[in-house]
Amino acid sequence: MGLSVHLFRHSGLQTTPSKLASLLRGISYSSKKKKGLGSGFTSVKASGDIVIGEFVSGFRVPVLAYKAGELTSVHYVSIDRGTVLVKLDRETIEVRGSRRIANKFSRLLEDTTGAKVTPLSLNGGAKKLYDRAMDVASVLVTDVEKGNLRQAEFRGSGIQSEEEIGLYTRRYKGHISRFRGTFSYPSGAILTTSVNAVSGSLMIYQVGDGILQRDLDWIIDLMEAAAP
Repeated sequence: MGLSVHLFRHSGLQTTPSKLASLLRGISYSSKKKKGLGSGFTSVKASGDIVIGEFVSGFRVPVLAYKAGELTSVHYVSIDRGTVLVKLDRETIEVRGSRRIANKFSRLLEDTTGAKVTPLSLNGGAKKLYDRAMDVASVLVTDVEKGNLRQAEFRGSGIQSEEEIGLYTRRYKGHISRFRGTFSYPSGAILTTSVNAVSGSLMIYQVGDGILQRDLDWIIDLMEAAAP
């Protein structure tokens, strides 16, 4: 089990937290809308400069099934839920949930407010997080300038100190686009975490009782600070 988080940058969102919260409350979710394929909020509140909402959306999912002895495509409705945090002071958005519900919310916010929403790409800033990771198990280095080679992937155990990774990022001007390793979180928990620097997303794999709020806030703050 893990927690998936997707980060975005917003621009042109000219409003206040209370006004945005009121606007989003007007987009309420009902399972009866659009035959279960509607989107909306079950709750929205403003807390300081942050608007927090519980967002729900239905998705049509095709499944192959046998009907009368023939393989036929059948469509079902899958319901996703996510927690959305629109940070007006930082000009960022945090969505705790699946990639498809994160994308659905970003499009809804653009259509509703006229703001521009883009993934919070770290653009080379992933090294700041990578240097804080322990026991790295996989690294993808892209934009490599070495003959015909454009990317290199490394897998193993505790490979963060391997010279080859530094060689590809320094000598061959590559960027760390994705990696998986463990982090020592503020609570003392050691959690395996996957970071995707291109899409501005991460997956935290929980153990025991789950992921504490202060630990989640800590890794999100690192991600946002690493983005230019």
